[in-house]
Amino acid sequence: MVMLCSAQYLFGQAPNIEKESWSDKPKIKLLDSKYGNESAVIVYDGKRVEYADDAKGEVQEYYTIHKIIHINDDRGIESFNKIYLGINENSDIVDIKARTLLPGGKIIELDKNNIKDIKEDDGNIYKIFAMDGLEKGCEIEYFYTYKKPTSFFGREILQSVFPVLDSKFAIVAPKRLKFEIRAYNFTQSPTDTVINDKRVARMDLSAIVGVQEEKYATYEANLKRIEFKLSYNDATGNGERLFTWNELAKRIFGIYSSYTDKDARKVADVVTENGWDKLPDETAKIIAVENYVKKSFAYNEELNSEDGNMLETVFKNKISGAVGALRLYSAIFQNLGVKYQYVLTGNRNNYIVDREFENWNNCENPLFYFPAENKFLAPTRPDYRYPWIFPSWGGTNGLFCKSTTLGSFSTAIADIKPIPLEDYTKSYENIESQLEFNNTLDSLTIDGRQIYAGYASVNYRDAFNFSNEEQKRKIIKELTKSYSGSDNIISSEVLNQEFEKETENMPLILHTKTKSGELIEMAGNKLLLKIGMAIGPQVEMYQEKPRQEPVDMDFAHVEERKINVVIPAGYKISNPEDLKINETHTENGNLTMGFVSNYEIKGNILSVHIMEEYRNTIYPLSQFDQFRKIINASSDFNKVVLVLEKK
Repeated sequence: MVMLCSAQYLFGQAPNIEKESWSDKPKIKLLDSKYGNESAVIVYDGKRVEYADDAKGEVQEYYTIHKIIHINDDRGIESFNKIYLGINENSDIVDIKARTLLPGGKIIELDKNNIKDIKEDDGNIYKIFAMDGLEKGCEIEYFYTYKKPTSFFGREILQSVFPVLDSKFAIVAPKRLKFEIRAYNFTQSPTDTVINDKRVARMDLSAIVGVQEEKYATYEANLKRIEFKLSYNDATGNGERLFTWNELAKRIFGIYSSYTDKDARKVADVVTENGWDKLPDETAKIIAVENYVKKSFAYNEELNSEDGNMLETVFKNKISGAVGALRLYSAIFQNLGVKYQYVLTGNRNNYIVDREFENWNNCENPLFYFPAENKFLAPTRPDYRYPWIFPSWGGTNGLFCKSTTLGSFSTAIADIKPIPLEDYTKSYENIESQLEFNNTLDSLTIDGRQIYAGYASVNYRDAFNFSNEEQKRKIIKELTKSYSGSDNIISSEVLNQEFEKETENMPLILHTKTKSGELIEMAGNKLLLKIGMAIGPQVEMYQEKPRQEPVDMDFAHVEERKINVVIPAGYKISNPEDLKINETHTENGNLTMGFVSNYEIKGNILSVHIMEEYRNTIYPLSQFDQFRKIINASSDFNKVVLVLEKK
């Protein structure tokens, strides 16, 4: 739910920063015919980050965006008839202008009083304005500048679904400040010049192609982007590199390890009360501590205040933000003598921790690493239990903060290395079911178990633990209908739904008995059994355009299905060989992915076995065609219909 309201703007005064402008006599750009099928073309995409000293000598940051967009069709109109601004406070806006240029030459300029606030249910406010009079062949142009909280790190996405003819990015700062810019998913070096006591670092691109989202790909992570950071300040005169990984590791260690003697005594009491010091090994202690913390303390990612994250306050209020949560775990592990390291990671779907480029903004997600076990714990994810972490936080590099002691002083040094995910065999989505015809042969009784373990189980446990009874019934109906075609459920039960079962990797099991007529049809004196539907809907991949990106499966896993069919008396299956599919890929003699289905008939029981495996999380672009064949093999099985004839 959102609420629209008018916004009154106080356009603020800024230090001596660049002022954006546009042409007094704009003309619609004549595009190359190759862009005729594009819904919209971004003619110009300019972004500028400017740092300026205010009257107090403090560095302030201002952000400017300037776009010109050519509209070709209705989809283009729909995409750009409303412009959303990444601004929260009215007083932050320094300048804003927008206009529509129609093919006949008419210009419609934005009335600033028409800028609206959108207030979300969570209290966040976003700003929006409508572009009036859009029609095919028109162009819209807008720019705005606003003040934002000062940060010396940043990231800009340069590519989207629409092509960009001219892209310009610049960092403007006092000449003493030296920023570095790093290109990702393309190769280009920035320029760095000093003009009138201002240093300008720039990266310009042209003819950026539009990119559509692809199945099984990390869309945003593969887009052309730049990242930047402040690396040197000439005013210090020592040439020392700023904001290094080691500096971040030291800061993190200092923040997360910060608690008082009083806090330590409280933690000691908690340890004694729970008997954790009597547990036999580190693993048992880690598991017990995590279950206690995640059951006894609420986590609020918006809780950022220093007081709210002090251990004394956390114990009192039973709620913490990220800092408080890590302090709590740290204090307990310290008391128990559990060896750990803080780890900061990005998100594989969006950005990475780059050993060669210290963008601290990419270190948003905290983990604990236990060297003796070579396992991880996600303290800010109530839905995950040791050793399972959010999959996109792994399979990529992390910043490991390795503690070190010099005399009585403890600190940490940085080590950038991969965060491995758990073995593929531990994550699975299996089905075990038996299909039996009723006496009149017009319906089936399906006794089925859907079995989820490892990374594949987390979302289901989350759903069953945080839903009310009505929501749970809907979830069970949807899951059951996915492989039976019916929500006519005779009985159901959910086993091992507790989060604690994750640690033991005990699978969550949805066991249902269903009456279904959707999987069978009569064709004269023949019975048609749509057995392929018993594995649930499958993805089908057609490739009209060349694949652009490698495959990302989220996590390696197995999908095993065991389906038994009780063949009705007096009938035989005339086409059982249709159940056989074999599509696999090997590297150096080892299977890396595959779909293999087979069957056997003993007496009146048809037993079908399917093993679908993806043993790697990521497959290179060179293996996409084979991957697509395997994905489509599951879809082909989905279409298998068995013909049962009278003997």
